[in-house]
Amino acid sequence: MNRSSGRRTRLETRLNALQTPLFLIDATRVILFFNQGCERIIEWPAEEILGQTCDYAVDTDPEECESVCNLLCPPPEVFEGTRSEVPRYLLTRSGKTIPCVIRYTPLLDDQNRTRLVLGTIDPIDEPHKLRSATASQQLHAELAALRLSLRNRFRFSTVIARNPAMQRVLRQLELASHTREPVHFQGEVGTGKEHLARALHFESEQRRKIFVPLNCKKLPPRELKQTVKKVFEKDLDESMPLEPGVLFLDEVNYLSRDIQEIILENFQTKSQAQTVRLMTACSTPLNELFEQEQLLPEFFFLISTLQIQVPALRERREDLDLLAQHFLENENRYQQKQVSGFAPGVLSLFHDYFWPANLDELAQVIQSAFQSTPETLITRDSLPLRLLTGMDARSLGPALPPLIKPLEQTLQEVEKDQIQQALEQTKHNRTDAARLLGLTRAKLYRRIEALGIPLDPDA
Repeated sequence: MNRSSGRRTRLETRLNALQTPLFLIDATRVILFFNQGCERIIEWPAEEILGQTCDYAVDTDPEECESVCNLLCPPPEVFEGTRSEVPRYLLTRSGKTIPCVIRYTPLLDDQNRTRLVLGTIDPIDEPHKLRSATASQQLHAELAALRLSLRNRFRFSTVIARNPAMQRVLRQLELASHTREPVHFQGEVGTGKEHLARALHFESEQRRKIFVPLNCKKLPPRELKQTVKKVFEKDLDESMPLEPGVLFLDEVNYLSRDIQEIILENFQTKSQAQTVRLMTACSTPLNELFEQEQLLPEFFFLISTLQIQVPALRERREDLDLLAQHFLENENRYQQKQVSGFAPGVLSLFHDYFWPANLDELAQVIQSAFQSTPETLITRDSLPLRLLTGMDARSLGPALPPLIKPLEQTLQEVEKDQIQQALEQTKHNRTDAARLLGLTRAKLYRRIEALGIPLDPDA
């Protein structure tokens, strides 16, 4: 046996037996080593972790190997040769949350390129902020802490909610998850109503059935009607072999009365256990639609049983930084390029912006910036032009109101200007000027004198 090979085997055996949690990740983010100390603290066997690729993204499912691996992923700047000491919240297989510090050391080759990253895990008693951690690393840890906390409290870890109004939404979702009553989501376009409906579905007893989203505005009426019938008759095509569990109707204000009648008939003729759960969404309050007779009375009372008001992004400023980090880490998933956070000043720009399209717009801005940035941080230069243009437009402020002058003064200025133009056009021939203005020569003289218009002495 080769002597150096034997030494490597003995060293690996010794490192593996250490109680200090150690792991190794290569430059492509594949986990190569995961010792017994890691197995003990995270409760996952090495054979299930080794060979997995990790992404710089927060996950909170203790039953998924991907979640564990992602929580071990180094920040992107480590692969550029920067040592980092990062606060983290690890999730064990049994569902426990462990606050810790992970110390990442890049191991360089002879050309100063990072070939491996050594990670050591140091559990701590309480979460704390590290002076050595960057702002983006702290935000990553805060996002993990919040998502784990929401998973423990409400079971909805994919909904970012530090804002009080969003905390109320989570409490309503938790109550709704124990029933099969219709739920209506009220809020502006882009506030994430469909995402909330999906989160509710996947935390309910219907989670193994499919979620069927239909946009009442975009689908042609005939196609919409046929699809609704198929959903309630459970007669979907082969592409949807599972039984439908939820029918989600977005832009319900565009739902025709005959389709409303089909839905009502289904609920009146079938028991609750046999009925597909109905969820609806709209940006216009249901009461207004009812008063405008866009909704049948019975349909209005059916879908207004439980209404959840979803706040606009500008009303949840406490969530904005975490939402931006959440969308950014979603972009990291399954990508070779990884971006850790935002350069100084970028999040401040986000707070100054109005976000008229809400979460949809924020997600699109992050996606565009992720694709544009060549760095490990999103900078102002990588932000899309439409955001910067919108910021500049807001900084200009509203148009100034026109200056209002006394009416008589305005009329005199207009009259004086017209007379002067007529005189110039006729080379100060007062007879011709009077004819252009529709005045007599005598009246023109009186107005010239009253307005103080100077006359050409040679005319």
